[in-house]
Amino acid sequence: MADWIITALTAGGGALALAVSTRRWLARRHHRTSEVTLVCPRTGSPVRCRLITDERSGEHVGVAWCSRLPDEQPACDQDCVKLLNLGIRLAPFDPGQRDERSTEPAGGPPAR
Repeated sequence: MADWIITALTAGGGALALAVSTRRWLARRHHRTSEVTLVCPRTGSPVRCRLITDERSGEHVGVAWCSRLPDEQPACDQDCVKLLNLGIRLAPFDPGQRDERSTEPAGGPPAR
């Protein structure tokens, strides 16, 4: 007599699990990975990272691996992702190139 309740709960749980896994799969389809070199905000040293980015929004989702960590699996708070999503550049500084944040024009001070 109460067998239909157990069957209904089992079917409902299965449908819910299928819906959740389908939603995750659909969300992952829009992710892409790219390898970048950036400055780790925690250590200040340049590292190679594989960033996971949501193609639809352009926001960084997380770090898949990082060259600084021994097993290359990020266990940190991934502050680099948070800063990149805020628009803060973490590119390593190359002393041979001009800093983009400089306020001077490319030719030096203006001629008088």
